[in-house]
Amino acid sequence: MMGRMRPPAKETPGKKGNWPARIIFGAVAFLVLAIAYFALAAVLPVWWANVIRGQVHGDLGAGILVGMFYGFVFTLVPLLVAWQATHKKISWPWKFLILMAAVALATPNLLTAGIMFGTSQASHNGQRILGTEATWFPLWTQIAAIAAVAVFVVGLILWKIWRQRGRKVKALKKADAERSLAAKAEEDRSAGTKPVAADGQADRG
Repeated sequence: MMGRMRPPAKETPGKKGNWPARIIFGAVAFLVLAIAYFALAAVLPVWWANVIRGQVHGDLGAGILVGMFYGFVFTLVPLLVAWQATHKKISWPWKFLILMAAVALATPNLLTAGIMFGTSQASHNGQRILGTEATWFPLWTQIAAIAAVAVFVVGLILWKIWRQRGRKVKALKKADAERSLAAKAEEDRSAGTKPVAADGQADRG
């Protein structure tokens, strides 16, 4: 019996060759992502600072308005989009895509935060550009972003209160309807028993 036992199946050469290929592919992908990250980190802060400089043109009032616009819109809209991922009917792949879309919409504020809180040379260059050409832009971007978060939180609380109130009103209406149906059924039963009682009295007479 032991002599007739089949030897363990050998792994095909194709399966053996997959692991080195996957390791090489993963290493190359990681290298490409790292190069892209450092390249963007070196370019994007200065590019974004120049974009804002072109929109503000050194005007303090324009810096305030542009900062308020970017800070409020590109904080509130991403929060509203990200909130859609909390719905139970949405599956995980779609939730991931929704969150990625929210991050993409928040890109202007992420770029500004990268300039103001970054420690790289590109971030310092962007800070100098904004500090001389768009002085009030970073501050009012932060203020407007905080205001957008506050508006989102307050709106979310009010929305939940409104939903709870709607559920209570719906429950009360349902209870009233059930009571009305029960009262009507009781009246119908009472109306149905009265003629029978009258007929019984007539027979006795």
